[in-house]
Amino acid sequence: MIDTTYSRKEIRKEIFALILPIIMENVFQVSASLVTVAMIGRLSPLDISAQGIVMRITETLNSLFRGVAIGSTVYIAKAYGAKSMDQCFKVFKQTLISAVPMAILFGSVLFALPTQFLRILTDSSELLTVGAGYMRLTVMGLPFVAIMALVTSAFQGHSNTKTPMMIAMLVNISNIVLGYILIFGVGGIGGFGIYGAAAALTMAQAIGAITGLVLLFKGPYKVFSAEQLKEKIFHYDWKCIKDVYSTGIPAAIENFFWQFSAIIMSRAILTYGEVSFSAYQIGLQAESISGMATFGFGVAATTLSAKAIGMRDANLFRSYFKEDVWLCTVISIFTSLSLILMPGIFMSMMTNNADIQKIGIVYVFIMGFIQIPQNLSGILSKTLLASGYKNTPMIVSFVGIWLIRIPLALLVTYVLKWDVFFIWLCIALDQIARFIINICIMKRKKVLQTAVR
Repeated sequence: MIDTTYSRKEIRKEIFALILPIIMENVFQVSASLVTVAMIGRLSPLDISAQGIVMRITETLNSLFRGVAIGSTVYIAKAYGAKSMDQCFKVFKQTLISAVPMAILFGSVLFALPTQFLRILTDSSELLTVGAGYMRLTVMGLPFVAIMALVTSAFQGHSNTKTPMMIAMLVNISNIVLGYILIFGVGGIGGFGIYGAAAALTMAQAIGAITGLVLLFKGPYKVFSAEQLKEKIFHYDWKCIKDVYSTGIPAAIENFFWQFSAIIMSRAILTYGEVSFSAYQIGLQAESISGMATFGFGVAATTLSAKAIGMRDANLFRSYFKEDVWLCTVISIFTSLSLILMPGIFMSMMTNNADIQKIGIVYVFIMGFIQIPQNLSGILSKTLLASGYKNTPMIVSFVGIWLIRIPLALLVTYVLKWDVFFIWLCIALDQIARFIINICIMKRKKVLQTAVR
């Protein structure tokens, strides 16, 4: 085991080299989402709600691929830290040839049976009709979502976050331009409304996936060589796949907990009416504005922790963690204050509906108070995951979501019949509980002292 001393300046420089492109990537992603939400927000509450319920379904599947990508990132970063370049490619290839067929299968099922899945969320015939059409278009992009997630994992595992940023720029610019044209129409040609938004998203995802695959093997930032493509592509190494998925599946299940809870929460919020649900959807987007500045710290925790473990450097592992936490805390203070002090500004950016703004402002205000514990909890869980505690983040999420958030929200909605405001409080309580639990686990397991052996 290596035990080298590192200066804080060196560590901070390396962290910023990773997170700044991620922050910029999030800026573009959130900007595109805000523009899309703003465009759809000019349509009807029915269209906004249709997009929201479909997103709950598709994001459940997207979370699977993001989870698998986390497993891929961990093993690629460990191989990169150990300077085993062939192993890096092997991990990427095995994950890709196993994940994309799954995406095609799941997408086909949703395309064939959209109404059956959407009935989980709503019984409204109008909402089901609009939502089914929207879903059929969006699920065509699932294979591209899987590819983009794994391309990003390959670059991030090599400590390269600039290229994913450039791909995100391309995807989001494409989505904005195509979205405007297909939603509203141009040059005397009528738009397709909510269906145009779905088509634009799928087309942009295809552009991103193809571009990402090309950049992995060509250009100044390539991480693999063209020679490696000559190897037999569809040769499955089940041990490698098992290793990646044993880390990725718990991460995916953790994401599933969030997505399934979002489905239940969406159904509960829909009982308050489409205006309340629209406010919730737009409030989530407003909250994501502040989150884009801190999301990178979770990625840095995964990549740098795994890299330090691969290098067998205990001091580097601890230095990465401590600096990551410190920088995230400082930035979270500012993002928290922005949500608390300016909720109305955030909501007015995305909708001109006064009723939606009124409800959404309360949501954004409450979420402002949990930014610090929520963001730090992300670092703690990713550090635990990279350290080999594969199931721990999943278990913590289960406790927070299924023992706190969901039971309390259902109690508030269906038994006590309180105002929707109390559902926002249930969400906040869940995040605070998870933060406290993660701290206790880190201390009890002595992760900072035992992760690198």
